[in-house]
Amino acid sequence: MSEFVRVARVGDIKPGSGKTVYLGATPVALFNVAGQYFAIHNSCPHEDGPLGEGTLCGCVVTCPVHAYEFDVTNGECLTESAYRVEQFEVRVEGDDILLRPSAEG
Repeated sequence: MSEFVRVARVGDIKPGSGKTVYLGATPVALFNVAGQYFAIHNSCPHEDGPLGEGTLCGCVVTCPVHAYEFDVTNGECLTESAYRVEQFEVRVEGDDILLRPSAEG
């Protein structure tokens, strides 16, 4: 089983926003939805848009390239059901935000 890795601190991501962090070489979009953190792969499967730079509304992020929408809680694409992004397990310990590398990575 993979160990959790520190990628950010709680104060780094304000509620209703996201940012790109790295889990090793993997870009991950990390979001704060009303104080709860969710992480999905940063690359939109449509044309590799940076989801961490997208606009977050509730639990839906809109890709800044072609406006594809993804549910950050599960990685599902709301625009095109054939698309999905990998989701990462998040844990908060104190002020540290930790992610678990996926079995795929």
